Amino acid sequence: MAPSLSKGAPEVLAVVDDQKPLSITLEDSTFLANGHPILTEVPANIVATPSPFFSKDLTKKMVGSFVGFEANEPKSCHVVPLGKLKNIRFMSILRFKVWWTTHWIGNCGRDVEHETQMMILDKSNDGRPYVLLLPLLEGPFRASLQPGKADNVDICMESGSTKVCGSSYLSCLYMHVGDDPFKSVKDAMKVIKLHLASFKLLQEKCCNVPDPELAFKKCCKAFESGKCCFQEVL
Repeated sequence: MAPSLSKGAPEVLAVVDDQKPLSITLEDSTFLANGHPILTEVPANIVATPSPFFSKDLTKKMVGSFVGFEANEPKSCHVVPLGKLKNIRFMSILRFKVWWTTHWIGNCGRDVEHETQMMILDKSNDGRPYVLLLPLLEGPFRASLQPGKADNVDICMESGSTKVCGSSYLSCLYMHVGDDPFKSVKDAMKVIKLHLASFKLLQEKCCNVPDPELAFKKCCKAFESGKCCFQEVL
């Protein structure tokens, strides 16, 4: 189940071996990483809360935050600004074909590409850590990042079917901070695994579906009822 969300939720901090703790928070209309602004002019409908997931194999000094939003009306596709990104270098992975992704870089919101699946903001010399932005699945909806107006970073939530609509998303994006970008991605995946409660070898299972035509029909039926098609097929 997604964590309970409230705007401006208290920080979750822990000190390990006298090291400076890491934090990511939404204060007023700004996302802060260790007190450094990363996204500004965040709209009022954006909500965030620190991740509640900690276990013995996750370092206690790492901190992440789930981000969601409320829309005015149910739709099958929502595009919502998360805030303005300016003068912060980033590296990203975007989907440019159905099964292909590629690397992209930039330093502001307008440099973000459509169908961005992952983004890492660079650290700074004055204490800002690396920040990972990871769009997630939420129910029958999938998330991706894309460029917005005036250097906003937008999140796109879509179900793929006009019959599957929604207006409230509790955790469609996960933000994670860390001093090592490689370890940050690894640790973030552990949190997401706990949050989503299931990871399957979808590619292997989809390739071994005995009746592809029947699987396609089940997927269409699942979309219409608002379910995840993989749950129906696999």
